[in-house]
Amino acid sequence: MPAVMTSSAQPSVPTDKPTLLSGDARLERLRSIDFSFSDVLNRRKTLIRAAWALRRHGIICLRAAAPQATIHAIQADIKRLLTEIESGDHERLNATTYLNLPDQRVLKGYNHFRDADKPVINYRVARPDGRSGSDAGMIDIFHPERLSDALRDNIAACLQEDLIRRLLLVSSLNQMAVKCRNLYLNYGVKDTRSYHCDGRSLKFKSFVYLTDVRTLNDGPYCFVLGSQRRRRLWWRSARYNRRNKLGPFEFSQLAEEQALPVFANAGDMVISCQRGAHCGHPQAASAQRAALVNMYQR
Repeated sequence: MPAVMTSSAQPSVPTDKPTLLSGDARLERLRSIDFSFSDVLNRRKTLIRAAWALRRHGIICLRAAAPQATIHAIQADIKRLLTEIESGDHERLNATTYLNLPDQRVLKGYNHFRDADKPVINYRVARPDGRSGSDAGMIDIFHPERLSDALRDNIAACLQEDLIRRLLLVSSLNQMAVKCRNLYLNYGVKDTRSYHCDGRSLKFKSFVYLTDVRTLNDGPYCFVLGSQRRRRLWWRSARYNRRNKLGPFEFSQLAEEQALPVFANAGDMVISCQRGAHCGHPQAASAQRAALVNMYQR
């Protein structure tokens, strides 16, 4: 029987999720999207191979994209920031950021977060109506590069935007620009959104991991390879969603599909086309995951 996952739009409506690849099957599919960042940076043929793998599969992984010293420096800055928040003394943060705590919201709505003139430190909380997919337990920091000069320089070194824009141009034949930078901090996030896409416009995200993601308990990013190109797969879900009053961008009909959980080490970069079916796997209660995220659009 197909697996059942609760939808983020209406908990009582069943949606079919894909089988997660494991063992040799996972390793075989991973090899088709796995590249050394150094080779992509220094060898044009490898950059072209990576770009066309992204075009075909919708996702690639660039190994060792960020220096370990830079990763450690960002981790130390994150630790200091969280200590300051937990101390309860928010005078400096209230002057320099929008601080959305679980019980104190000063800014609402994704567009306001994206267009804010200061960093937004947004604690995601459970939805009051009980709908799933809240990512409760996640801290989503918009514009983290504005938190300090040191973070700005280290984040730029990790995200490698000039190279990624060049790779996306070869892959999509479109000039892509950075629209938003985020820092995701996940702590035991169990209530993740089901498989979905981020709309039907052309956009990509890059994820630079600041922590190791080596098991399902860590909450890996999962992607149905090639789903960004399969319109029939999209329309099958869209028809089901309309009939059952689900959100328009849920991939609700994936029972016959396979998804790749992408395991990575701190410093690796994952790039994916956000038209494809993807989700974050629920974490174990004690798990932690941190990632720098760039969103690219035309």
